[in-house]
Amino acid sequence: MTGVAKNYRTILGEAASNWRLRVTSRIAVVCLAFFGITGGDDAFAQDAAAPAAPAAGAVRIFLDCNNVPCDTDFFRTELSFVEHVRDRQTADIHLLMTGQSTGSGGREITFSFFGQGRFMGRDQVLKETFVVAASEDDVRRGMVRMMSLGLVNYVLGLPGAERLRVTVQPPPSTTAPALQSRDSWNRWSFRVNLNGNANGESSSKSFYLNTNVSANRVTDESKINLNSSVNYRESKFELPDGRTFLSPNRDFGINGLYVKSLGGHWSAGIRSNWNSSTFNNQDWSWSGGPAIEWDLFPYSESTRRILTFNYSVRSRIWDYREETIYGKLHEERIQQSLETQMSMRQRWDTLGASVDVASFVPDVAKNHVSGYGDISLNLFRGLSLNLSSNVEWVRDQISLPAEEATSEEVLVNQRQLATSYRYYLYFGVSYSFGSIFSPIVNPRFGG
Repeated sequence: MTGVAKNYRTILGEAASNWRLRVTSRIAVVCLAFFGITGGDDAFAQDAAAPAAPAAGAVRIFLDCNNVPCDTDFFRTELSFVEHVRDRQTADIHLLMTGQSTGSGGREITFSFFGQGRFMGRDQVLKETFVVAASEDDVRRGMVRMMSLGLVNYVLGLPGAERLRVTVQPPPSTTAPALQSRDSWNRWSFRVNLNGNANGESSSKSFYLNTNVSANRVTDESKINLNSSVNYRESKFELPDGRTFLSPNRDFGINGLYVKSLGGHWSAGIRSNWNSSTFNNQDWSWSGGPAIEWDLFPYSESTRRILTFNYSVRSRIWDYREETIYGKLHEERIQQSLETQMSMRQRWDTLGASVDVASFVPDVAKNHVSGYGDISLNLFRGLSLNLSSNVEWVRDQISLPAEEATSEEVLVNQRQLATSYRYYLYFGVSYSFGSIFSPIVNPRFGG
């Protein structure tokens, strides 16, 4: 019996050893890159067939995307070493990701880690830039890599930290400074867009065509934006009385902007615009002039907060398609405008607002005042509020045609109509409750 017991214990020992080997093979491996690390799947490599569950007491994270790509299912799958929660108040880490476009058309993303509860006061910020040619998969994997790097600081010292491993990828054959020094385009980037749509039925048809060409050159010292666009929309209706009504709208435009940096808070520039629009009764119009801008916060913080005041003076010329209500076919005026813009992307959510006041000089009675605001608030656990509005007071419609619009033109919005105001309002309230965890991804039957 003693020999049988020994053999039995030997068999059990081998089985336990094999079990430990299988479990070990499924443990996640963390890759921290110091030089030229590759995609996010390498950052926290795991067995895709059976990702390891977070250890007891794992870090709870709330992902908050603002103006960035946000593939939450992918992030939950790749970042399986932390516990994902659906409410920011229950999280240990509130990860706010904000983005803005770069001069070449790419995107700079800021990853702001805010410690809460046991990590209160342990905040950090990381940044990553993605080139315009980066695919959606490149961007989301790069985002996972940066999130993983930032989370290591919080995971260390907690259960499951023994699963972390560090690897270093070999540096690329060509360094970034070398690539920049051989930039044959001299920081210029170009984009060409063409899109359209068509729809119809037995009694109506419509189609829309848009093309846009842009050229941009952006450095820390200056910015140049050049843009041209063509929009054509046409609708055709068979009316009950047998008549056919055709509604064409055409818009052409060329815009130019040059801005010079004057330190961390100031900038100056010049704008120019040429446009033709059937909707606005303009054979063509031109405007151009200088502007100056001041930002209360440093421009370097623009992904998180910005409050700017921009004053401009422009010379404007119109050549009208039809005689206006003031008996004009050609007109020249001076226009001034003051625009204030604010954007705040904080832990409590987002706030945006702008006020634009414009008038002719010296005829300031002909003016235009517009205000816009939007706010998204997390009031308390599970309850969020979204509000947005736009209001305009219109006193400068000098291009309105003298001839009254037909009923058909009014119904299809074929041309601009006289008005003293415009407004738009939106509100939304949502409340969620139940389990605070949201780590599971199940795409069956459409997700």
